Amino acid sequence: MPADRRLLLFTKPARAGRVKTRLIGDLTAAEAAELHAAFVADLAERLAPEPFGLTVAWALDDDEALPAPPVAGLAAVRQSGEDLGARLHRALAAAAAEAPFVAALGSDHPSLPADLVERAFALLAAGAAVVLGPAEDGGYYLIALAAGRFADGVPRRLFAGIDWSTGRVLAQTLERCRELGVEPALLPAAADVDTPEDLRRLALRMADSDLGCPRTRALLAAWRRLPAATLLRDGAP
Repeated sequence: MPADRRLLLFTKPARAGRVKTRLIGDLTAAEAAELHAAFVADLAERLAPEPFGLTVAWALDDDEALPAPPVAGLAAVRQSGEDLGARLHRALAAAAAEAPFVAALGSDHPSLPADLVERAFALLAAGAAVVLGPAEDGGYYLIALAAGRFADGVPRRLFAGIDWSTGRVLAQTLERCRELGVEPALLPAAADVDTPEDLRRLALRMADSDLGCPRTRALLAAWRRLPAATLLRDGAP
């Protein structure tokens, strides 16, 4: 595992009714869970070979055991904390005890290129204290930190008082950065796949390529959600 970088993939087990809930109605709860599992496996498979020290950070109930890893051999940890901010802080602080550059990535952007994560770590190495990957819905898909830039390690304030799961997350996080006296570096904006419209856009983008997401594209093809011309060309039943 690289000595200077740790990447945490924040996600949940694929339980029907617990994941991708905004897609339920357009998909069944079981299909939404199957899609979530495909997202996580496609993303983990793409990122695992990279020099990020990838670890899956699972959001679990108290009595849940750690799930099987989406890719064999991946390290895993259990998220802990009363809200997402506390869970992010604790996981990143623990990672920062072992490596100076740490990052957390959500699993709602399955086609995220590995080079965006590499760019985040390169920005930290070049002197940035915080790197954010803005999501088009007002949140962020990635946060990366140079723990050594802060006297007390990963600052809890960066994650406190944030209205998680709203369109205010990025703006509030930028305000926290200003309070801490740091200028964050920003990656290109990207769209999470949370809603039926998001899924339709992803299906259109997958008309001619799986975008590095073979499991996801196979599901969309099986559900006949790829463009009709693509299904006809590929001989889908």
